Amino acid sequence: MTKKEIKKAIAKRAVLGFIYGVFIGQTILIIESLFMRDGNFYAVSASLLELAGTKIAAVIIQYFLTGIIGLTFASTTVIFEMDEWSLLRQSITHFIITSIVMYIAGFLCGWFPHTVGSTLVWFGVFVVVYLIFWVCFSLYYKNKVKKINDAL
Repeated sequence: MTKKEIKKAIAKRAVLGFIYGVFIGQTILIIESLFMRDGNFYAVSASLLELAGTKIAAVIIQYFLTGIIGLTFASTTVIFEMDEWSLLRQSITHFIITSIVMYIAGFLCGWFPHTVGSTLVWFGVFVVVYLIFWVCFSLYYKNKVKKINDAL
């Protein structure tokens, strides 16, 4: 890909990723609220509400942060199209960028307590989930390449 093509791909993926991030974030909130079984919608954490000052400000902050998470995950997929990089370098770069963005968003949104122990647990869960997705995508693309090679 040329630099111009990379920039275009990043921009397109960023817009779609933002939309997906907000959608996934809201869906998770609905599911969490349903599990509470008290009929209330839990839009934001108490710590984000305290940080933001008002409920609407907290919702807006979380809206943009979930959008930024989606934007980050979507736009950074271009890293895996950089053929001059090894898969290890691509994976580590993608992991570092996405984990930093997820951590900052999660910290600001109050998705986990602000303690060292909670941060370590959060990071451990993130690593496990990331690895599961990484393995699934690797197997998917390995199978796709095999089918293309078999067709040749």
